[in-house]
Amino acid sequence: MKWNWTTHKIASILGLPANGHDLKIRTITTDSRAVKPGDLFVAIKGDSFDGHDFISHAIKAGACAIISERSGDHPSGAFFKVDNSLYAIRSLAHAYRKQFEIPLIGVVGAVGKTTTKELISSILRGRFDSVLKTEGSQNGFLGIPLTLLQLKADHQVGIIEIGIDEIGAMDQHLDLVEPTHLILTRTGPEHLHHLKTVEIAAREELRAFDYGLARSIPLAINLSDPFVRSWFEHHRTELGRIPHPTYSMSESDLAEHTGRYHPDTGTLLIRSAPRVSSFSSPLPGEHHAHNLLASITVSRFFGLSDDEISAGIAKFTTASGRTEILSLPKGIEVIGDHYNSNPTSLCAALKLLVQKKGASQYHAVLGDMLELGEEEERFHREISGPIREFGITHVWLFGLRMKSLMEELRKSPNGGLMPVHVAHFDRIEELSTALKSQIAPGARILVKGSRGMKMERVLDALIPETKPS
Repeated sequence: MKWNWTTHKIASILGLPANGHDLKIRTITTDSRAVKPGDLFVAIKGDSFDGHDFISHAIKAGACAIISERSGDHPSGAFFKVDNSLYAIRSLAHAYRKQFEIPLIGVVGAVGKTTTKELISSILRGRFDSVLKTEGSQNGFLGIPLTLLQLKADHQVGIIEIGIDEIGAMDQHLDLVEPTHLILTRTGPEHLHHLKTVEIAAREELRAFDYGLARSIPLAINLSDPFVRSWFEHHRTELGRIPHPTYSMSESDLAEHTGRYHPDTGTLLIRSAPRVSSFSSPLPGEHHAHNLLASITVSRFFGLSDDEISAGIAKFTTASGRTEILSLPKGIEVIGDHYNSNPTSLCAALKLLVQKKGASQYHAVLGDMLELGEEEERFHREISGPIREFGITHVWLFGLRMKSLMEELRKSPNGGLMPVHVAHFDRIEELSTALKSQIAPGARILVKGSRGMKMERVLDALIPETKPS
């Protein structure tokens, strides 16, 4: 594939006049700090910064072309005035994506997207030398086109994470990505400040499967998710004409691939009649074993052998802030899972906290779960159930919403155990100081919260020089 970005090509894609000389473009960027001579700088207005304020800096740094929502000019290059810079870069990314015929796997879902995307990428590297994947959680209106613009001629496969936070977003993302394969990890509470209810959120996620079904795209189907299962049963007849492997962590299920996780050994057994395969999970916990099962199911689309899958799993590295296991002196262990939090992932993390038996204490350090909409208080209060059920002894809470959980935990329990210690803090520094004074040798600690709560500050206070074990 030969594709050279030029100012005239940009003009053609955007439907604008091609004025001046046709200048060759080195790359497209939205970061003025990264601009090099010959780049196209797209000025995007973000939450914290407005790229339009840095147009002059980009020109001085050598940008040969600018895309802007404000009027302006470039003394020696091209200046494209558009109505919406974000839509402009998405249009460029779509035109570029259409030059590639490699498999592009779309990973959607409310829970487990990023970890599943990372696992799929690692597993596929057991066979493929060059794999593109979404970096971090750049899965939205800007992150997706920026990922697609990273496609290179030598890429053999791509894994694109697709996130939604409003009604209609999924359709727009799918039209941009044009995935060749799809997996929906799990549904659940997500961005309910816009999506309103879990049912609406699930319906919007399942738009991906509607898209795939209409285009005969292979689908990996999680039968252990009730919304996905309902969709599957409704469309079962239509699915007969396309590949649609089903998977579940329940052996009593009718799924083609069923998994059983052995926490003592970290082994995932997958029964795919008539054979049984065994894999070492690179991340602890049944929820991550489920992500691994999903990823292996996707890899079967490409005919990977068990040896190739195992070789790919061995290349896996944990993304920062996602189930990082860290060690302190005196046998103290910390689970850093602070990149995101919602009711489903938090319950899974609490279960993981107590999975390793024999700890002297179990500390749950929890920040607010954000973007849960009108029922956020109920979602926070309900976390008291698994905390009591799992016998977590110490609970440290941070954020306005976590006050509801504190109130719930201080009530007389109808079942389960009352935590030994429950405390709420308005300042993370005070929480960290109090926590450090209460940790006993042999304790196990979970630190979790939504990204906006910046719970990694607790880790910085606890273990400034400790690396993942």
